[in-house]
Amino acid sequence: MHFSIPETENLQDKDGSYYQGYHVHINGNHHCTLRYKQLRHLHDQLKKLFSHDTIPEFPSKKLLPLTTLQLEERRLYLEKYLQSIALDHRISSSTFFHAFLRMAQNETHLSSDDQKIIHIRITLPGEEVISIPVTPIQETSSVIKKVAQHVGLPEELADYFALFIQDANEFNQYCLVRRLLNYESPFLAVKLSGESASLVMRKSYWDSIYDDELLKSPIGTKLVYNQFRDDHKRYWIQPNEQQLISLKRLIDQDKQHEVMKLARQIRFYGGVNFLPCLTDFPTTRTPVSIYALNKELVFCYPDLTERSFRVTRMRSWRITTIVQEHNVDHPKLELSFEYLLSKDRLQWITVDSTQVIFLSLCLQSMVEELMRKQQDGGGGSSFPQLADEVIQKLTFLGKHGNLLCISESTGKTRISKDPVKKSLGLKESIRVRFRNGRNHSFEEARIENHAFEDIRDEDL
Repeated sequence: MHFSIPETENLQDKDGSYYQGYHVHINGNHHCTLRYKQLRHLHDQLKKLFSHDTIPEFPSKKLLPLTTLQLEERRLYLEKYLQSIALDHRISSSTFFHAFLRMAQNETHLSSDDQKIIHIRITLPGEEVISIPVTPIQETSSVIKKVAQHVGLPEELADYFALFIQDANEFNQYCLVRRLLNYESPFLAVKLSGESASLVMRKSYWDSIYDDELLKSPIGTKLVYNQFRDDHKRYWIQPNEQQLISLKRLIDQDKQHEVMKLARQIRFYGGVNFLPCLTDFPTTRTPVSIYALNKELVFCYPDLTERSFRVTRMRSWRITTIVQEHNVDHPKLELSFEYLLSKDRLQWITVDSTQVIFLSLCLQSMVEELMRKQQDGGGGSSFPQLADEVIQKLTFLGKHGNLLCISESTGKTRISKDPVKKSLGLKESIRVRFRNGRNHSFEEARIENHAFEDIRDEDL
C-alpha cells in the first residue's frame, strides 16, 4: 500500500467547532478523510497489537492552535507515519488494519446509518456480466465469495480470484487499473473511480501451476479458459504460428483442458500487459512495453529486443512523485527498482508510466506469492487472522468521537448507506503545492524485497 496525504481540509464538527481533515490517498486514490485524533487512536491500537519498539513515533499533540507552517509539518509527519507502518508487513496485512481502513472509507464516503442492499455489476472472464447483492460496506473477500456462490464455484477456490477496477484508456482500450484488496469496499471503489470504471474478476496468482486446482472444477475450468480467450483477443499473449494452428483446432473441438495445457507454453500467458511507457534503461526516455509475468518484468523495446528483470534480483523499489511548476494539479509518478545487474553491480531503473501504482502492486504480489511458496507451498490469497478475543477489544474512533467495534466492520456496524457523498473538489480543500522538481515524501518509503535475500549464485 502506498500512502500519501496530498490535501487537507478545514471541516466543521457537530458542535460548530472546526478541525483539520487529512485526505488519505492509498495507491493513488482518495480513500478516506481522517482527523488527527483518529490517527492517534489507530496508533494506540497498534501499540496494543504489536511490539511498542517496532511502531514508529507518532506526531505529538500541540496545546495551542497550529499555525499554517505547523499544519503543513503535521501533514508531512502523518504521511510519513502511514508510509512507515504500511511497510511493516505484520501491520499492513493484518485484519485489524484492513478493518480500520475499510471503516474509515465507509465513514468518509457513505452518508447515513442505514444498510440497504444494493447490486453491483461484475464482469466475469468471457465478458459475462452478473449482478451481485451486497451492502455498501461489504469487504472485497466477502464479495468474491458471493460471486463464487452465484456462479457455482466451490468456496475453497474463491481465493484464486480477485476483483480489479478496469477502465478505458485514451484509445478506448480495455485497461486494468488496480486490484482491490480487503481494506476497501468494491461498491465504493468502483463508484469513486469514475463513470467509465467497472469491476472485473480475474485470477489472482502468477504461477500457472495453480491452474491445476481450478481445472478440477467445471466452473473453475470455464473461468480460466474464458480468461485465456479474453487475453488472446486483446493480444496480451503471443502464440507462434504453430501454436495458433493448434489453438484453433482445439478451440473448434471445445477441448478446454487441452487448450489450457497448450496455453502454458505460449509467450506471456498468465501475465499483465501494461500501456506503452518510458524507461531510463538502457538510456533515458526509452519507449517500452512492459509485461508482468511470473517472477519477472519483461521490457519489450521498439527494435523488437527484450530485457527480462527477475523479481528475485530486485532488492527494493519505490514510488516518487514529481510535481512540475506548469502542471501542479496533476503530479507524475515514477516507479524505480534497485536491480542486481551483475554480481557486484546494483542499479536503479526507473519507469515513467500512468500505471505506476498497479505495476508496483504487481511486484508486491509476485514477491508475496514467492514467499508463500517458500514457506508452506500455499497458493491463492490470504490475510493473516487475529484471534477473536483480540479483535473484540479493538475499536475504531469515529470523526465525532464515537467508538465502534472493529469486529463489527463486516456488516453489523451501522455507519453507512448509499448514496455516495459528493466528491471533494479542489476549491473546497487546501491544495498542498510542492516546489518545482521532486517531492521527497516517498523517497524513504522503499518496499524491501525479502525474496532478494534468498538469491543464489545460480541466479546471477
